[in-house]
Parts: sequence; structure tokens; C-alpha cells
Amino acid sequence: MPLPSKAASLPNRGLHRKLVTAGMAPAEGQSADAMTIRMIVSDLDGTLLLPDKSTSARTRRAIAAAQDAGILVVAATGRSVIDMPKVLPAQLRDLAVCSNGAVVYNAADDTVLAERPIAAEVCAALIESLLDLAPDTRFATLTRSGYDLLPGPGYLGLMEPGNHGRNPEDLDEVPMSGLSAQSAVKIIARHGGLPLETLFELCEQVAHVGVLPTTSGVPFIEMSAAGVSKATTLELLAAEHGFTADEVLAFGDSANDREMLDWAGHGVAVANGTAPVLAVADEIAPANTDDGVAVIIERLLACGGRF
Repeated sequence: MPLPSKAASLPNRGLHRKLVTAGMAPAEGQSADAMTIRMIVSDLDGTLLLPDKSTSARTRRAIAAAQDAGILVVAATGRSVIDMPKVLPAQLRDLAVCSNGAVVYNAADDTVLAERPIAAEVCAALIESLLDLAPDTRFATLTRSGYDLLPGPGYLGLMEPGNHGRNPEDLDEVPMSGLSAQSAVKIIARHGGLPLETLFELCEQVAHVGVLPTTSGVPFIEMSAAGVSKATTLELLAAEHGFTADEVLAFGDSANDREMLDWAGHGVAVANGTAPVLAVADEIAPANTDDGVAVIIERLLACGGRF
């Protein structure tokens, strides 16, 4: 799938149409403004997945029913491609937007369809700039479309088992120069002595070198290429399928979902989401532990695929 190498700019959508709130069905008289949904996008951790990283039977049935109705269902996650076979339910073994928009992946045959990486020289500039502000920052990069994790000096000492779909004992650190020897789909920054919020602010200060920092409920900062996010890649993906933003229903819970929910015609935050995400959403669904995604999809299908 030939996605452009540079991110498309998002239109300024302004305020969304608040057609439904708190699980209520659309009121009479709103049918003229109703949106026909042709694409459903869902974040994974904290949204579609349960705390044990499984999906409920109800959620799997709802996804299958949406697909049977002709709706394209896509996962959008900060996770890398190596996690997809482990966490995607069988009903979603098709398109997945991984690494916060840097990779488009087909889980059915384990192939990368498109990649939007950070150039090697940008990796070098980011690392140098952030080290000037916080010398004890530890870095890792995801390379080869996310199949490889390169931990820099000191990174493994902060890494917990399961982070990035890997275990520290299975990895070897590379010299700092190795982190900028090639392009990367993601740069990861951690700091053992700074609050995550402070590290994020520092990353934002140096983002002008060509990166976009975000957080997703994990103890590190993730950075993609400037302009690359779930939202911008989904916009390109939707356009290739002939869909507009108004025909997209999106679900999320964390900061890396906020732009996606704002872009989609109907953005839904699950009740366990962070406050900034709840604030931007068109609707708040039940929590992931209460099958929030399934609840909204079931209502959508009961209304003939329209909100």
C-alpha cells in the first residue's frame, strides 16, 4: 500500500457533532445529520484489550458482526509489529496501524505494507539535543519496521520484562552511535531520575529536530517522525479505501489516541481513559473491562451502521 513518505496535514475540524452521549441512541430528528460508518478503528491496550491482554467473547462477536456488515475494522496501537500475533484477536488479523502510525501491517501474512520512519540524521539530532537537557536519559530505537529493538547504553537497566514485547535478558546494548546508524520507526526515551511528565516536556522542547513525542500509559516517551501519528496514517489509509473522516468511528484511551479521536467522525473514549482523551471525545463508552467497544459497535449495527 503506497502511503506517502510524508504525513498529510489534518484539516481543522473544529467542534464535532455531538450526536450521542453516554451510550444514548440518536434522538429523533437527527437522521439527516447521521453519519454512515464504513471504518472502525480501535486502540488495543486499555481500550479493546482486557487487562490480561485478551479480548472478550462479546468484543470478538461485535467485531465479526461489523465486518459482516461490510465495515473495515482496523487496530491502531503504539505496539510494534512483533506484538500483533500475540494480542490481535483472530477477527482483526488484517490491517493494523502500529508504532503510533509509523507502520501499517497485515497480521494475516505478517507483512509490513507501509512504513513512515524517522531518518537516521533526525535520530542523531534528537539524541544529542535531549542529552544536552537531560544527560542521564536512556534511549532505544525500533528499527527494521519494529522487528528489532536496539537498546542504547544503560537502557536495559530501566527496562522491565515485557516492555516493547521483549525481555531485557534477551537483548544486548549497542553503543550510542548505533542508535543513529539507521532510520527508526520509533525512538524511546527513559530517565530514572525524572518524572515522566518532565521528560515529556523536554522531548517537546527538542521536537523541532523532526520528531513527534507522545505517551501511552507506559513509563517512557515514544517518538515518531514529525507529523506521523495514528491519526495521520489512518487518514491516509482511509483515503486509499475511499473513506472520509466522517465515515470513521474510533476508540481510544490514552494521549496517543487523542488526535485520532479528534480526527474521526465519531471519536469514543472508554471510561477508563485519561482526562485529556475523555475531554476531546464525542462520546464516553463503558470501560474496557465492561466491553465498551462492543457496546458502541452493537448500537451502531442496531442503527443500520449510522450515528
